[in-house]
Amino acid sequence: MMSPLNRRHFIKNSALAAAALGLSARSYAQVSGANGDLRVGVVGFRSRGSEHLKELGKIKGVRIAALCDVDSDVVAKGLKSHPNAKGFTDIRKMLESGEVDAVSIASPNHQHALQGIWTLQAGKHLYVEKPLSHNIFEGQQLVAASKHFDKLIVQAGTQSRSGQGIRAAIKDVHAGVYGKVKVARAICYKRRKSIGPAKKHEIPANIDYDLWHGPADIQESIRGNQTDKVNETTSTGAVHYDWHWFWNYGGGDLCNQAIHEIDIARWFLNTHEVAPEVVSVGGRFGYSDCAETPNTFISIHNYAHAPLITEVRGLTANGKIDGPSDKFGKFKRSPEIGIIVECENATIVVPDYNSAQVYDKDGNQVKSYGKAIEQVDLSGGASGHHANWVECIRKGSAENIHAPVRECFLSTALVHSANISFRLGAKKSAGEINDAIKSSSGLAEAFSRMQDHLGVNGVKLDETKAILGAPLTVDTKTELFTGANAAAANADLVAKRTGRKGFEIPTTF
Repeated sequence: MMSPLNRRHFIKNSALAAAALGLSARSYAQVSGANGDLRVGVVGFRSRGSEHLKELGKIKGVRIAALCDVDSDVVAKGLKSHPNAKGFTDIRKMLESGEVDAVSIASPNHQHALQGIWTLQAGKHLYVEKPLSHNIFEGQQLVAASKHFDKLIVQAGTQSRSGQGIRAAIKDVHAGVYGKVKVARAICYKRRKSIGPAKKHEIPANIDYDLWHGPADIQESIRGNQTDKVNETTSTGAVHYDWHWFWNYGGGDLCNQAIHEIDIARWFLNTHEVAPEVVSVGGRFGYSDCAETPNTFISIHNYAHAPLITEVRGLTANGKIDGPSDKFGKFKRSPEIGIIVECENATIVVPDYNSAQVYDKDGNQVKSYGKAIEQVDLSGGASGHHANWVECIRKGSAENIHAPVRECFLSTALVHSANISFRLGAKKSAGEINDAIKSSSGLAEAFSRMQDHLGVNGVKLDETKAILGAPLTVDTKTELFTGANAAAANADLVAKRTGRKGFEIPTTF
């Protein structure tokens, strides 16, 4: 196993051309691609990363120079579409090769922080998918690395921040056009089926299971064979997608989908710190399988001026396994996945990644910001999130970057803190939960609707108890938990999982 490459070793290997010209590694990274093609390497491109390739392919002057995936079959298939690229299974080999100026990462959550730090240490610009990290500690280290290598341009994969309609709506909300914000809701109603009972599987020879785990503890693959709708193939074990539902790798749909909505909801609130208080309620209901994370979940992050309430639902609106997802509210474009911002004088609804609509107190739509994402012309990548990243690289400045790494860290910390509350909680009856949360009108109202939703799916919370999360308080300056549950909370997902040998999380740069 290779030892982790340190900064000096990376710079030696990735900036030979710069050294020949008498340039420092930082100045080389800043100007690379400014006058010629920007050479980009994409890491993890079986599903989400394939969208990275599409978007990057639309941008003039961008060349896909390297493809990296721990699945050698995926690499081989990618090289057929990009024959001029070099293929790699180990990102460290790719970074050593000197083939790339910038790296776009779409690997599983537990790899994001470490691979992001390695990329910056190698002197490469970085695009890294959400969530920023597997735990709060890792995210803090990636933010620290981005500050240290401050000439490198980092874009987080919260692509809604490039949605023109959303940006315009937020500008008006921040200007007070609709009065003060009373509550921001992040809605994630996304039907998810059972992944089946635990079943051990052999890992195919084409997948490097050690590399796939990276800093995570190595566990046996226990998932049953399921059809992967993204690629219409049969995937084996937790390696493909269902890793989201195991704590060792993911954090459920809160970390998978809802972080997009949480990020925009927090942006509407115009707050740039973690929330001082959080509590959650949830469970895995409606079926029994080997997954660990909840499929039904609500949380409230109590900011001083307005709360951020998150709702995740994985069951259907009609109780049938193939039924539709719920919709929130009775707006003209009621979202299954989106953001609802209640202001003093209006309600703003964000139903997709690009547009927003405004409704008056009577529920009439009075304004629309931007077009629905499917109506937006993204030819040439001119309106895309990757295009914003490339533009900032060309300019050598992150001043106009749409999704700063620090902002993604804050939203990531919110999802992790809500999950920590859940993991430290205990099963309670519906009556006990109602008594515990009755002082929070927003959480109580969301819990009431959660009960109704579960009832449609045949789940009675007085018989099948939900977990009432531990109430947590956070020091917004140190970003550590305080109060009665501090010791347990700080030892949970925020714990310093330093990584396995060869995959340690760097803490100095």
